[in-house]
Amino acid sequence: MDPCSEREQQRRLRWRALQGAAIDLVDERGFDAVTADDIAAAAGFSRRTFFNHFSTKAGALFDPDPEDAERLAQLLGAVEGGTGLWEALRAVCLAYIGGREERVAIRRRRLVADHPELGDYQRTAHRHVEETLADWAAARCPREAFAAALAARTANTVVTTAFGAWDVQGGPAGLLMLVGQGFDLVAAGFDVCDGSG
Repeated sequence: MDPCSEREQQRRLRWRALQGAAIDLVDERGFDAVTADDIAAAAGFSRRTFFNHFSTKAGALFDPDPEDAERLAQLLGAVEGGTGLWEALRAVCLAYIGGREERVAIRRRRLVADHPELGDYQRTAHRHVEETLADWAAARCPREAFAAALAARTANTVVTTAFGAWDVQGGPAGLLMLVGQGFDLVAAGFDVCDGSG
């Protein structure tokens, strides 16, 4: 292994250790009672190391894993050529969410429920997903730029709306069910509610 990849591997291990400590401490004490110094100490690192990886305490809880972008790109790259755009986006989003670490997803959902202002941070931290989906859809359907952009941004909205509606008591399967249901509702044209109640 060359020194660059070994160095990157060590960086990712530190990142995950800090995030794990942040999640454990917030579970134990609550968001407001935990500091960046507490997180660094619990992970066995200095304050400086913490701030080399995260700019804030919220970052330690919500910033995407260093491998997230690579994993999303791999999922998009594996889509079969004959698959329709919406069907492809559905499969990729379900696989992407299904591959997430359960404890992290559940803690993030609880935090957003307890501290709604953190929802904005989370959406910003994961904006790369929407942008990656939009770039991929545009490249896949260059003659239908508007439809491609609309589909990609709608897929991202399905995921974020499902996350906001998810009851963590249902576990990760509940989130996947909501995402699948969201994609199905959009595909059906929302003809499930006639307004009568």
